[in-house]
Amino acid sequence: MEHPTPTWRRRGVLQIAGWLAACATALPALATSPVLMPQRIKMPPPLDWRPPIITVQGNAQPIQLRAVTIDTDVFGRQAQSRIELRLFNPNPRVLEGELQFPLLEGQVVTGFALDVNGRLRDAVPVAKARGQEIFEDIRRRRVDPGLLEATAGNQYKLRVYPIPGGGERRVQLTISETLPQLQGRAIVRVPLVFSQAVGQLQLQVRASGLRQQDIELLQAPAEASLQPEFDGMVLRLQRTAWTAPQGPAGWLQMAVRTSAAPQVMVGETAGRPYFAGQLAMKDELVRRTEPKHIALVWDASGSAAGSQARVLPLLDAYFKSLRQPLQVSLLVVRNRVEAAWRFTVTGGRWDELLAALRAEPFDGSSNFDQLPIPADADATLLVSDGLMTDGKRAIGYASTAPVFAISGAPATDTPRLTRLAERTGGAMIDVSLLPTEQALRAMQFYGWRVDHVSSLGAERLVAPSLRIREGRIAVAGELTDTQTRVDVHMVHPDGRKRVIAFNVNARQARAGKWPGQQWAQWRSAELAENPAVHRAELEQIAATHGLVGPNSSLIVLEQAFDNARYDLPAPPELADEVARLRQNQSTQLAQQKQAHIANMVRQFDERQQWWERDWPKEPRKDARKENKDEAQQLSRGPAAVGGMARDQARERRAEPAFADKWNAPPTPSVAAPSAAPMAPPAPARQMAESAVAKSASSDSLARAPSAPAQSTIALQPWTADAPYLRRLADAPADRLYATYIDERSRHTSSSAFFIDAASLFFERGQNELALRILSNLAEMNLENRQLLRLYAYRLVQARRDELAVPVFERITELAPNEPQSWRDLGLSLAQTGQQQRAVNALWEVVSRPWHGRFAGINMIALAELNAIAAQAQADGPALDMSRVDARLRRNMPLGLRVVMAWDTDDTDIDLWVTDPNGELANYGNRRTFQGGAVSPDATGGYGPEEYAIRHPKPGKYVVQAQFYGHNQQVLSGGTTVMVRVSTGFGTAAAKDEWLTLRLTQGRETVRVGEVVVKP
Repeated sequence: MEHPTPTWRRRGVLQIAGWLAACATALPALATSPVLMPQRIKMPPPLDWRPPIITVQGNAQPIQLRAVTIDTDVFGRQAQSRIELRLFNPNPRVLEGELQFPLLEGQVVTGFALDVNGRLRDAVPVAKARGQEIFEDIRRRRVDPGLLEATAGNQYKLRVYPIPGGGERRVQLTISETLPQLQGRAIVRVPLVFSQAVGQLQLQVRASGLRQQDIELLQAPAEASLQPEFDGMVLRLQRTAWTAPQGPAGWLQMAVRTSAAPQVMVGETAGRPYFAGQLAMKDELVRRTEPKHIALVWDASGSAAGSQARVLPLLDAYFKSLRQPLQVSLLVVRNRVEAAWRFTVTGGRWDELLAALRAEPFDGSSNFDQLPIPADADATLLVSDGLMTDGKRAIGYASTAPVFAISGAPATDTPRLTRLAERTGGAMIDVSLLPTEQALRAMQFYGWRVDHVSSLGAERLVAPSLRIREGRIAVAGELTDTQTRVDVHMVHPDGRKRVIAFNVNARQARAGKWPGQQWAQWRSAELAENPAVHRAELEQIAATHGLVGPNSSLIVLEQAFDNARYDLPAPPELADEVARLRQNQSTQLAQQKQAHIANMVRQFDERQQWWERDWPKEPRKDARKENKDEAQQLSRGPAAVGGMARDQARERRAEPAFADKWNAPPTPSVAAPSAAPMAPPAPARQMAESAVAKSASSDSLARAPSAPAQSTIALQPWTADAPYLRRLADAPADRLYATYIDERSRHTSSSAFFIDAASLFFERGQNELALRILSNLAEMNLENRQLLRLYAYRLVQARRDELAVPVFERITELAPNEPQSWRDLGLSLAQTGQQQRAVNALWEVVSRPWHGRFAGINMIALAELNAIAAQAQADGPALDMSRVDARLRRNMPLGLRVVMAWDTDDTDIDLWVTDPNGELANYGNRRTFQGGAVSPDATGGYGPEEYAIRHPKPGKYVVQAQFYGHNQQVLSGGTTVMVRVSTGFGTAAAKDEWLTLRLTQGRETVRVGEVVVKP
């Protein structure tokens, strides 16, 4: 019986150049003369196929493609391509370029090189989050980094900096794959469609061991020539000012004859032999038993718009093919799984279900963490692209019913959906590749499947698919013997079993790293269903074989210092210098950590002395006129204050963070610390660690300030001035969401739109819809930590920390070397009752010596750590504080505390607080007369900045935020500021209020609100 056409056609083809060359311009027409060949074998381009784009921020002109060179080698059903791009920046200023592109199923990036000093330098593997940190760090020094990383599904992005004004950069990518097969031939397709004219195009495709009669040119430009060369055939094409039409005429297509005999490659990676083989086997399909009850999981997230409708013809054909009544439980999934609806389909009539699907708007993120599949369901139809953007980003499928994963999206996480479907005995179906009839057969029939693979002379054996695909089975593994036999054990639905065997000879290892990379790719696909669980193994695979994947990237560094500093492999030309630099690295790191803890202890001593001092509360007699003049300046706006005061204060920014003491000269009753930076703590604190721990946590709450219970916080809501918001505000309650949906299509790329709309829905009390709208931020850019931070901060402001925690956890994976990641996570964990994890996360912030642009965050996090620990001990069993240095354990409650952070890196925003004396506390006046303390000025990161006072004087405290400026090569459309105002911080009576506002212009000052402390 014929086996249904599988789901490889779009994602298993050699899609190369078109992905790697795009700028947003229209294509002129091109006269391409196709070589006339039999049309029956042609494979159409994928639906919705689009070249990717090279993006630059701001109003810069697009990056131009000076030249594209494509060099492809074909061995049987394997292909490897090297694509070199020459990128030209027509702008006068330096830019960072980001290329976003998809790969197809079965393709993997196995190499990346960037020109450094005129020569291409090969990239080295790096853990994904580490690679992002390194790139950002080096970019700030205006050195040449290049970073290639996977985002979600099979989407990739390549970041290159700098692209000099009026200059060029060269980039080379290597892509390996197993070619798809059609009518017994392997199909090579190279898209030659670019989004603009290419200065020079060169293409070369070599097929080793083949003769001219083994190759058919199905589609090629007239200038393409196929000629014999050495032991095979080669196709060449060279054009200047190249443009191509969209559609099939813009693709090169070749059909290559393949052998029915087992095809096995053997090679070495890191001194270990690997093999990768393809075996022929004819499938024998039988019809599945018809289900009585199915669960239909319908992805209605924002990213599903435009693709889900393609699934409807298949669903229609499927329901009409059933001969008995069917119960359908519909589960609509966005940022959460909504309550199930129950439908009955009889005689193929599913009008009511169809109407329900069409009525569902596409909005929000996709969260499949928990799928409540009914216990009596016989099958599950999972209609989704598999790109999980919210929650823990897992597919929580615990049912035993087979899964039929159906997608019509151009970007799909095919490995994840395929593994889930095949593991449960179902099938992965891409309706953009298959005619409805063939897709229906894939749902109705099934046949032989791989049960397991065994060998006495090989280990770590993998099969990328458990089904027979294109009449073949693929297997790979690591050899432990020079010669061995590999057995593939097959099972059939009717109970039959079969073993297919083939031999592998390690002495024939001539394929280099290719077999190892093939094994790595297939093993990664095997782990794709739940990559978070297998993160360590995936990172190890990528590091060994140089793959780009969910947990790994490829990076190019310019200087030997950076290879040594970040402990990355060195290119041959820098190997000796890197080895010398590494000799002293471990000693220096240990000394740095020790010095950091000593510095923290000294700063903590100063903080305690400031906290214990009795500060005057009456107005300073000789400063009344000064304070009055300053208050008048403040009332006139930032221009008045931003003159002499700011200029004088900015001169002090070059000083070390600890140069400004927490306290003025202490009163005689308080012992001053030693002036030496490495001095021991004050005598009052030189006690056993256990005693410190007890006194620090048990007495703190009793010493809390008395003012908080009598304080009121009035934050001024920030309101956007946008036409869409005015329209939403005027909509009646029963039309509000419909009005939002109508506006949504025009603002899908605007984070401000979703934030503003969600705020309005929160104000109207429609909280669930507000959360859905807000979750669109997780869909906009799959791994943008700025958007994710913004999303999580707004969840915290809505007091939904249980939803914010997994988002913050994701951010710690993306940016573990930014202290804000751990601080944000720790604070949300504390709000959800996970105090131990909160303390552990905050200790990451306190204990690590961060980059200098994160000045002040260690002490801010330490205050929060101690407050959480003290409250936990008061509420129940004490936490495990063993990892926290005993000299840093003491809770110091505050009557008033204001903390401000923001969501864009390399940005300087200043916190201003004016107290009842009229005295302005900010970066230029870090200690006020009545004892208000401002943390060190945060000028290059995300903040935070803190204002703290133990015993606030009764009266009004005005809080403001000023956007001083930024220092980003990649410009941002605005900065979102999060302000947290606390009274009774560190006490059981603590009260917090949050406010989110957006700043877009330098020197812009916004009034956040006021706190009134009553007598």
